[in-house]
Amino acid sequence: MKKMYHPAPGENGEKVEIVEPSIATPPVSWTEPNAIATYSVSYPSLLPETLNGVPFETKIVPPRKGWSELNEHYAYLEEPPYPTESGKRLTSGCVILEPDWRVWIVHPTNRFADIASTFPKGRLDEGLSLAANAVKESWEESGLWVEPMTWLCDIERTKTVTRYYIARRIAGSPEKTGWESQAVSLVPLEALPTLLNRPNDRRVLMPLFESLLKMIELNKNSL
Repeated sequence: MKKMYHPAPGENGEKVEIVEPSIATPPVSWTEPNAIATYSVSYPSLLPETLNGVPFETKIVPPRKGWSELNEHYAYLEEPPYPTESGKRLTSGCVILEPDWRVWIVHPTNRFADIASTFPKGRLDEGLSLAANAVKESWEESGLWVEPMTWLCDIERTKTVTRYYIARRIAGSPEKTGWESQAVSLVPLEALPTLLNRPNDRRVLMPLFESLLKMIELNKNSL
């Protein structure tokens, strides 16, 4: 059987073999709010030109002067002090929400660390704010350019504390996902408990659902 490789090079420029490729879903899944839609780098499927009014773009590039450019850009976010009391390593990521109430998740290449699917996240790079780092990790792991809307929660693990933001997609495309992810999915909220196979990822769900309920109530009160 012919070996399959990720279209993006690995961390050191090497070819990354995909042992068990993910399967893409039919094109119609992207426009069905109750459907799970999956883009696989091994079996690319046709994406719509736009989704919920935002185009899929493959020509987006990171900031020319480096990701630290975004530190001040996201200074508007109201969030708690950084969770440094425990001395654990800081990481950050995004829960990317679409207007149709589906959420983006990524599928780590070759099920790294036995993770079938997760939210895009990664360790805090030196010189970056947690919000800027979350945007960077989302870009690298999903191919999506996102904008954090609000702080969501801090999840403490054995060696790390991960800060999550609720974010919205403003550009990019899963076609540009980096080597760490072999597929990217857009899933209904009710599918998250089943698809997220790691307990620490599922711990994000309660704060997420509570935050979304608050958003709904605020929208009702503003009418």
